[in-house]
Amino acid sequence: MQETVVQDNLQLQQADGPKISKNKKKKMKKKRQKEKKRAAGLVTKTTSVDFTYQPDKNNKEEAAGLKDIGEKADSILDFLQATQQIYFADKKSECRDAAVNSETAQELLQCLELRTISSSDVTHLHRLKSLVLLQDIERLKDALKQFQEQSMMSADHAKVATSLFHYWITDILPVKNRK
Repeated sequence: MQETVVQDNLQLQQADGPKISKNKKKKMKKKRQKEKKRAAGLVTKTTSVDFTYQPDKNNKEEAAGLKDIGEKADSILDFLQATQQIYFADKKSECRDAAVNSETAQELLQCLELRTISSSDVTHLHRLKSLVLLQDIERLKDALKQFQEQSMMSADHAKVATSLFHYWITDILPVKNRK
């Protein structure tokens, strides 16, 4: 139906003759060519493209990974706070490691709380915590060495974290194992 209307309009305009501008003729020619192609099935009507943001699976996995890192950081924060309280309450710890002081330990805990520690360090610390809970001293020692070599946090913060986990190896776990 549309084709017949277009053809009728073309015939009427062509009968009138020179009143059609060159630009109009070009447009009409282009339109006729499109109609022929459409009729032959060569060209489909163009569809609009939707440019709205649609998150894909990878983004969901990344978001889940970030959420997981946040949960790990919270878990480590609680664990290290409790360990720090025990560490500084124990009178022997004062003379044992002069590099570990309350101020540096608080800085480390604040970095964990503010999520300024790299995700790889958070993952390492979480692994260390898991090994403490499993009471696997040998693997914990190996993991501590690996943490010291690969840690991206400041040397002071790494020293505090290492000392707190080492405290578990030397003082807390042996007492638990005796009981």
